Amino acid sequence: MTGWVYYLILALCAVLNLTGLFGLVLVFFPGLTAAWIGQLIWVIFVGFNKGHEPWQFTLTIIIFVVNTILMIGGSLLDNILGAKNTRAKGVPWWEIFLVMVLMVVGGILLTPLGGLAISLGTLYLFEYYRLEKDPGKAWESTKALAFGYGLAAIIRFFICLVMIVLWVSMVIFL
Repeated sequence: MTGWVYYLILALCAVLNLTGLFGLVLVFFPGLTAAWIGQLIWVIFVGFNKGHEPWQFTLTIIIFVVNTILMIGGSLLDNILGAKNTRAKGVPWWEIFLVMVLMVVGGILLTPLGGLAISLGTLYLFEYYRLEKDPGKAWESTKALAFGYGLAAIIRFFICLVMIVLWVSMVIFL
């Protein structure tokens, strides 16, 4: 396949992978999923390399399955790390769930930074009143959530890099 459609699909898939990678800067953006969708389009387009040697077909499937596991695991890890540090500070689950929902809704309505600010601000206010109006304790809970979000974003970035390297290897060598 060397026609213009091949290069168009390749470019589309590359853009989705890069959008996924750089979209991970946004806390709520499903960057791993965006990269994975680009890879899904590619493997469907090339038919999982079924027309090639059996080892290439098998390796294509293995790489895609590994990337699928990385995408699912990275997406779950994001939620776990976002909540883990906060929960360790004694924040109730309902508050954690509420601020995650507010982050997504606020991110859609007010830009990603607005969603992040709303979620952190809301957590601070809830913790301030829950912890008998102690600003220090409220700040510790809020800082724990922010740290969890940041750590998750860094880990997801590296997971996405691994996914892209595997995909590029598949495109070049298979």
